[in-house]
Amino acid sequence: MKKLFLLALLPSLALAAPTIPAGSLDQVLRAWTLASGALLTADGRLTHGVDSPGLAELSAPERDLARILAGTGLEAVRQPDGSYLLRAAVPVAPVAPAPPMSEAEVQALDRLPEIVARAEPVAPYDAVSRFAVKGGAALRDTPQALTIIEASQIRDRNLLSMDDLLVYVPGVRPSLGEGNRDNAVFRGYNSSADFYLNGMRDDVQYFRDFYNIETVEVLKGPNAMALGRGGSGGAVNRVSKQAQWRDIGDADVLLGSWRQRRASVDVGAALNPQLAWRLNAVDEDSGSFRNDAWLKRYGVSPALAWRDGASTLVQASYEHFRDRRSTDRGVPSFGGRPVASDPSIFFGDPADSHNGVDIDSLTLRLEHQLAPTLQFSSQLHYAVYDKYYQNVFPGGMDDSATVRMLGYGTATHRSNLFYQASLDATVSTGSVQHRLSAGLELGRQRADSARTTGYFDTLGTDVRFVSVPVSQPTFNLPVSFRPSATDMAAASTAENAGLYLQDQLTLSPQWQVVAGLRAERLDVAFRDLRNNLQLASHDRPLSPRLGVIYRPLVRLSLYASYSKAYSLRVGEQMASLTVANQDLAPEVVRNQEIGARWDDGERLSASLAVYQLRRANVLVADAVNAGENQLVEGQRGQGAELELASRITRDWKLNAGYAWQRSRLTATQSATSQAGAQMPYVPRQSLSLWSTHTLAPGLDGALGVITRSSMFSSTSNLVQLPGYARLDASLYYQFNPRNRLQISVENLFDRGYYASSYNDNNISPGTPRALRIGLHSRF
Repeated sequence: MKKLFLLALLPSLALAAPTIPAGSLDQVLRAWTLASGALLTADGRLTHGVDSPGLAELSAPERDLARILAGTGLEAVRQPDGSYLLRAAVPVAPVAPAPPMSEAEVQALDRLPEIVARAEPVAPYDAVSRFAVKGGAALRDTPQALTIIEASQIRDRNLLSMDDLLVYVPGVRPSLGEGNRDNAVFRGYNSSADFYLNGMRDDVQYFRDFYNIETVEVLKGPNAMALGRGGSGGAVNRVSKQAQWRDIGDADVLLGSWRQRRASVDVGAALNPQLAWRLNAVDEDSGSFRNDAWLKRYGVSPALAWRDGASTLVQASYEHFRDRRSTDRGVPSFGGRPVASDPSIFFGDPADSHNGVDIDSLTLRLEHQLAPTLQFSSQLHYAVYDKYYQNVFPGGMDDSATVRMLGYGTATHRSNLFYQASLDATVSTGSVQHRLSAGLELGRQRADSARTTGYFDTLGTDVRFVSVPVSQPTFNLPVSFRPSATDMAAASTAENAGLYLQDQLTLSPQWQVVAGLRAERLDVAFRDLRNNLQLASHDRPLSPRLGVIYRPLVRLSLYASYSKAYSLRVGEQMASLTVANQDLAPEVVRNQEIGARWDDGERLSASLAVYQLRRANVLVADAVNAGENQLVEGQRGQGAELELASRITRDWKLNAGYAWQRSRLTATQSATSQAGAQMPYVPRQSLSLWSTHTLAPGLDGALGVITRSSMFSSTSNLVQLPGYARLDASLYYQFNPRNRLQISVENLFDRGYYASSYNDNNISPGTPRALRIGLHSRF
């Protein structure tokens, strides 16, 4: 019935389908993607100077692309996520014509069952990202380290959290985040705010999900020209799933150890040639290997898309997301190491340790083709966040037998309103081709936050801590949370306006340059409610960016780049402005990087980046003039990052990432942050591997390795987390064309280890052996 309905609909689709006139291949492909709603990745060197016969009417994407590319020597290959990749056509040797088929053979073919094929690219090195380069650029044309992880990889590896994902990104590590948020360490720079959604700031502290996410882009190194403030060491951008003009039907159910239960659905279709819809939803109710810890979350994210012929595309998406869970800050340390204990034991009071967030967000995006070489795009994002957390946690060991417990909480209400508009043009000056991007970005953030302290009132009206035996660290005493005399309460408003201009110059087939400059106006009004102070900061930074790309071979690109970022004195959560720092210039991080990328399109994709980072304008005490401060260079980092994806044989694929890093303080910043100290959460070496092998028709197996060397838990360098290696394994059984069973074991050998930390006394034990069984269905 469904096929008959679609066949009946095709004539009306053809009548409504726009005609795309002949012209340059770039123009025709851009018009087709707007008209069809399909996603296409193309290398500009393949399409430059090539003409296309155009398209008389829209039909199936494969048929459209074959007509558009007729006579060009190019072909479009469908990718697992439904997008298409443009590449040079593979030559096919002529074959002798086949003899005509008999009527019986034709009827036999008609009776064959439908087969749904599932293929994966070696790696998304031809993917286009608008996050790292304004206007968009293929990964091979991006002069900065960038890792792209697709939805299929997230599902195959059971990446359910940001922590799970980041261990596969060389140069980036997760940190504990006080047990209530995502925290990422980019090349030695710790951040809870450098997270984006569709290129718009998503900087409130919470745990993110991937149920409605198409890809995750991890940018390494600062890039204020593209992102504006923040991003001192890098940033993470989640790209959400949008409505498409095709049928979508996916459902996933996951069951696992410690009562893990999770279900998600992704459905969508075209309502007519102009309008399409999509809906993603998730629900999870899970326990944890940590005693008395739990997680409950759900989210729903509808999306609509509307197009007007081949020139205009409008997308709208909304999300309501709710997360409730235990606040688990791990175990304390003693004698320079984490306290030895059963990894399941909760340190603190689980009944009074919990956190939650409610988020409502709306995104509107417009793309309009003004002319064949001129495109306007704009995006509006509005989000409201309500976040709270409270915890009773280990504050440190009194001695080898007792641990001190403290409590505090925080409540935050935040509204974010951001608008972006850009104009992208392709022009030529002589033999030089320019891809110009000019844009405006406006933003307004309003935040209210307040902190409370935990009091153990049954022990006294002003008792703020209690010591318990380390052998019995889980306890329950009445605790009340209320403001102390020093607890922060603040209201702040941050407004920014930025203008940027960027040029991607193609000087020759071998040489490209990416150059840009952003001018920004940042004004912060901050009210310290506890001390009744009205503070303000006004910054006018200029952010340049320069990258040079050289291609000695078609498959090899070499690059060198310079970029910078700045951090406002109000802090990444807009709660740290004081009388002493409100007039100081922002901290500045500068990045110098060289790198190489290789992509043969079939067997091997690889990238290498070597970088040096320096952080300046760090506020420290003046060593000569007592009581005064000065701004100095405070941190340096160096490192090398290697990524590769290889199809070793037809049945064997390997993905790997390796990082060598060093980051240290170059100036004394406090008694526990001395010059020369190594930065926390920065292991000297880290490695991740994921190997997939076809064992039999319909049966695949995978092995994953996560390993790192030792690292410090804070700048005190007093506590060290030992290095570790973890082995994971998965089996995938495609028992019919539309259903796949996945069985995964994390930490196959049940090795004890410490995954991350927040400080010397909040250290997170790694997960013991965990079994997960998932069913993925397409309908």
